[in-house]
Amino acid sequence: MRVGVDARVLSAQVQRAGVAQYIAEILRDGEDVSDVAVTALSYEQEQCRVGKVPIDVIRLVPGVPWQSVLLPSHLVRKRFDVVHGPAFSIPPSFWVKRVVTVHDVAFMRMPHTVRADTVHYLQRVVKYAVHHAAAIIVPSHEVETDLVKLWPKTASRIRVIPLGADRLAHVSPTSGYRLDAPYFLHIGTIEPRKNLTFLLEAFAYAVKDGHLPHHLVLAGARGWNNEDFWEALRQSPVANRVHVLGYVDDSQSVQLYQDAAVYVQPSHYEGFGLGALEALWFGVPTVASPTGAVRDVHVAGLQVVETRDVAVWAHAMQLATSLSRAGVRDALPTWRETRRLHYALYREVAQT
Repeated sequence: MRVGVDARVLSAQVQRAGVAQYIAEILRDGEDVSDVAVTALSYEQEQCRVGKVPIDVIRLVPGVPWQSVLLPSHLVRKRFDVVHGPAFSIPPSFWVKRVVTVHDVAFMRMPHTVRADTVHYLQRVVKYAVHHAAAIIVPSHEVETDLVKLWPKTASRIRVIPLGADRLAHVSPTSGYRLDAPYFLHIGTIEPRKNLTFLLEAFAYAVKDGHLPHHLVLAGARGWNNEDFWEALRQSPVANRVHVLGYVDDSQSVQLYQDAAVYVQPSHYEGFGLGALEALWFGVPTVASPTGAVRDVHVAGLQVVETRDVAVWAHAMQLATSLSRAGVRDALPTWRETRRLHYALYREVAQT
């Protein structure tokens, strides 16, 4: 059985985050599954190289749409059985079964937190995808609920497949960034959905009220629509304790997780929230808002706290500093299981 995975996001993102990390992980080790032959599909090769998974390069042609013309033609010509759109969209096709992954519906639930061009694009392609895909993958039960509310007829085709927490298990830490003081850590793009202005307030309250020596480390791309965050940082009474690192690679992320005292994720909305699960895998006590994957796991060291009250969140952060690292890896989802469930779904779709 031949399965093609649209891997264009890997070509577009030199700094892999979120969806790109997901695509790379579902392609990894695919060669070990003897009855399912997975191929990455893109318009270039180098950035899409993951393990031993073969890559079909479908060259760009000026004036000819890649997804709606070049990709469907290639799928038929090469006799693919299933095509997986892992980034919200699928190509038109009457001959190849289609699977789509919808990571979240922020573009519908809170479009003001998403760039306007992205909102327009996702509202169009996701509506088409969920109506025409044979199966719809979502990373959490929250996204499943969101989709069913928006499009009730999708319910029978949705499969909840959590992302793995162990992506960095075999990555060696870098020695590039070290902080002498204990610190709270957040890894994620600086954008409105992450609620980082609230985090600055809660951090200031926690360290002042609790007389804590902790700092706050924020790692991740600079993002968009974040003027309120930068203004709040300028005005913060503890701005000298806040360290904004920008994008960090996997080795740097491992170092940050290993050294962090507490991981914090106050997001308004997450489809999954990979940072919190990865932090828990490293045993880091974690405080998170009740959205995404943290609603689906129940492990020691995790506090799930609403973000309605700064003082309540600050108290949770203070409490977390007194917790020791917990060994909860066995209770967390793994990428091996994530891949197994993807391959099982490919088989199911191909046989229907």
